[in-house]
Amino acid sequence: MVGVEALVLIPFLLNYKSLNFSSRCLLFYIVSCIVFAGGSVLVQRYIGNNMWFFSLMHFIQFAILSVFYYRNISNPTMKSIVKYMPFLLLAIFIFDLFFIEGVRAFNSISSGVKQLVVLTYGLYLFLQLLRDRNLIEKSIYIDSLPIFWYNSGIFIFACTEFLFCISYNHLQALFTTGIARMGMTIAILSINYIVGMISMILLYIGFSKIKKLKHANY
Repeated sequence: MVGVEALVLIPFLLNYKSLNFSSRCLLFYIVSCIVFAGGSVLVQRYIGNNMWFFSLMHFIQFAILSVFYYRNISNPTMKSIVKYMPFLLLAIFIFDLFFIEGVRAFNSISSGVKQLVVLTYGLYLFLQLLRDRNLIEKSIYIDSLPIFWYNSGIFIFACTEFLFCISYNHLQALFTTGIARMGMTIAILSINYIVGMISMILLYIGFSKIKKLKHANY
């Protein structure tokens, strides 16, 4: 999946100066995905256990997405929640990492909470776009806006990742005891990768819609 992420990153980098704040947030998110994928392989090769790196990158990505949603969500109460949520998530990540599941296990609790919060943000932004009077009055379809496609890419990947995060440790335990077969694990990972690639394609579609920005507030 790194190849797809790298390909999607190229047009963002080439047009960096013309990107608005939201698009730049997505650029950094794509970079974090590449670092996540490449870094986890390097950590595993040279250190051994890379589960702590997963937790670190999950939190970094959540922080980036929080900035993205803080910029685009307009409701003051919701913006306040988005603003302070990273501090709560940081506490959950630290507690999960050191006191619940440990640094050598996949932190499914904190990662699952992260994806659930991102899903909530994504759903809220979808509803906000559907009810935006400015878009309705100007007869602007939400699928012509970059923010719609950006949010779609983040949302569908978070859906798959949420299920993956909360089931990974259980699946790993079943595989260790011989109950789960290798094929089941590969199938779940394949679905995750495929959805990840689709997510990157949706982010690129959002990039291709940047010219519409002058007609709306997103």
